[in-house]
Amino acid sequence: MNSPLTIEQYLQAIAPNLLSDASASVYITMAKERTNAKFYGHKYNQAVALLAAHIGFLFTPVSGAMGAGSGNAEAGTTGTIVSKKEGDLSISYGSSGTSGISVSTNASDAELAQTRFGLQLLALRKGCKPFMGVVRGR
Repeated sequence: MNSPLTIEQYLQAIAPNLLSDASASVYITMAKERTNAKFYGHKYNQAVALLAAHIGFLFTPVSGAMGAGSGNAEAGTTGTIVSKKEGDLSISYGSSGTSGISVSTNASDAELAQTRFGLQLLALRKGCKPFMGVVRGR
C-alpha cells in the first residue's frame, strides 16, 4: 500500500520553507537514497520527507530557508538551553545527548537526534520494526 500523500505534501506540512530552497530536490534525492522503501512500507514518503527536512536543516545556514532568520529552535534544533541573554536575545542550546532524550549509541541515530525532524524519523522507525515472533507449524 502506498502513502496517500506525496513527499512534497509531507514537506509542505512539516517544513514548508524547505520547498522554496534551491537545494530542496537534492535534499529529497539524498533522503530517498538513504531510505529503504521495503522497511517503511506505506510510511516511506513520510520517512523521506522527515529525512529531507533533517538534511535540509543541517545543511542550510540559520538565516537560510529552514531557519528563516528566526533561530535554531524554530527550525528544529534539539537540546537543553544552556545559556540565555536578554539584551539582544541570545540563547544557546546544549547537545541533544544532554536533553534527556534516550538515543542509542548508533552514530546515525545520534545525528538524527540533532533536529526535531530526525527525532520524528527515529520514532517512525521504531513503529516500523518488523515483529519477531514464534509461529507454530501445522
